[in-house]
Amino acid sequence: MGALVAVDIAIIIQPGVDFPWGILAGTARETGRGAMNVSRRAALSAMIAVASARGQTIATDEEWSTFIAWVRNSPPGMFSNQSEVFPGYQKKLIADGLGSTDAAALAARLQERSVDNPKWTAENFDRVYRQAADRFVKPDASLVEMIRLLRPGNALDIGMGQGRNAIFLAQQGWDVTGIDLSELGVIEARERARRLGARIDARVQDVFRFDLGEKQWDLICLMYFIIPASQPGLYQRIATAVRPGGRVIVEGTGIPPLQTLLAEVDKWLQTKLHVIKLDYREVQGGWGRSTDVPGPHLILQRPV
Repeated sequence: MGALVAVDIAIIIQPGVDFPWGILAGTARETGRGAMNVSRRAALSAMIAVASARGQTIATDEEWSTFIAWVRNSPPGMFSNQSEVFPGYQKKLIADGLGSTDAAALAARLQERSVDNPKWTAENFDRVYRQAADRFVKPDASLVEMIRLLRPGNALDIGMGQGRNAIFLAQQGWDVTGIDLSELGVIEARERARRLGARIDARVQDVFRFDLGEKQWDLICLMYFIIPASQPGLYQRIATAVRPGGRVIVEGTGIPPLQTLLAEVDKWLQTKLHVIKLDYREVQGGWGRSTDVPGPHLILQRPV
């Protein structure tokens, strides 16, 4: 049995669900204040049992907040990518004494809650940028190549991160607005723009709630911002927001890159934007990689 520790457990019992107090028996003891001291393992097991009794498939607020606190306190470099976070937490739960089956169930519920969850997106990219250093400062080569022949105008960078593309556009004379869910990313973008003397309007904003406007932008960038399947309406919103003759550049559509890029073409063509360039090259470029060779990308234009 694990060491006894004092914990605060907020338990809400749904009608018809019996809380498994027996799990706590033998590990709990009453204190003089009427509180309960239980082992961490017993508390976790009790919560897991309640979730199973309810047929629960998505993590509770308590489970979620505990997980997020762990993510925030994880040392830099602990995970090389997002796919390692949930298995890593599962291992941590097992190390804390939770059974492997219960740990796997909890990790699955947490992952289910993370799907299309803006709070998780923000937390995850805050984690990425905490350990990024100068990894995300160079603009994408495809964007650099495209704007050489364009007259500067109003640009919107969706999912701007630390501002590498937004700052580059501002340095070329564009009036740039950048939005991202990561507060840390936006803070760093503002600070770097200030140091470089570039003016950008960087906002912590969810694109699905952001007013894109109508015929407002000469250029909209989606550089390694993947539109989720649950938000198909964003394609048309972006198409409507571009001015006649304006462009949309899309890079980083997923894996495998060629198949996902071609799938994006079909979705964008439904918006009546015209494809003016489809560029696929077998290069090791892309998000977070320093290269002067454009990665697979798509450029669209709104008819004049």
